[in-house]
Amino acid sequence: MRLFLSSQDLGNYADVAAKLAGKNKKALYIKNAQDDLPPEERNFSTPEKKKMFEAAGFIFEEIDLRDYFGKTEKLAKKLSEAGSFWSAGGNVFVLRRAFAASGLDKILLDMLKKDEILYGGWSAGSMIMTPDLKGADWDETDRPDIIPKGYKESKIIWEGLALVPFYIVPHIGNEMFGDRPKGMVNYYETNNLPYYALKDGQVVVVDGDKTEFLK
Repeated sequence: MRLFLSSQDLGNYADVAAKLAGKNKKALYIKNAQDDLPPEERNFSTPEKKKMFEAAGFIFEEIDLRDYFGKTEKLAKKLSEAGSFWSAGGNVFVLRRAFAASGLDKILLDMLKKDEILYGGWSAGSMIMTPDLKGADWDETDRPDIIPKGYKESKIIWEGLALVPFYIVPHIGNEMFGDRPKGMVNYYETNNLPYYALKDGQVVVVDGDKTEFLK
């Protein structure tokens, strides 16, 4: 299993991400954690991210999980062509809904356990790999009850994919996120839960049975 869990983008370790992906440089990228935003706000940074991935040696393709809701086999075929799959940040509860509605949660679990693909993500894209999403709802930033257009009404999914036994707190020290990172840290410490607090630029890498915190 290979995971690249970042606070923001590829952090300071684009070279590590490229090496971890292996020979297949096809990188699928999603922004479904931002499906609750207006399209112009959701999509404005995609050209910048494309340049970032291509500079690291990847072949970039953005897909939209909403195109695969209820079409798990079609999505599995798409992922089978890629060497890595990446998720940008946003609302982790919206992202979790998208994973479930498309069947990506099940596809990724199978492919990662067989070491057929690298999963990378930042912010919400990292947090979704943890045991659960409790603590992410510390303030109004990540409301768990948001259901974007095109999503079916369903209960809140609190379970993460649980591919790591720890939690991720992104954006430590980034004033744009206010007290949210500190609030999440307080939640995990109060409940005696293991976590990594990441500044933008820092990354947690999982490669097989090895976990490394890249500062």
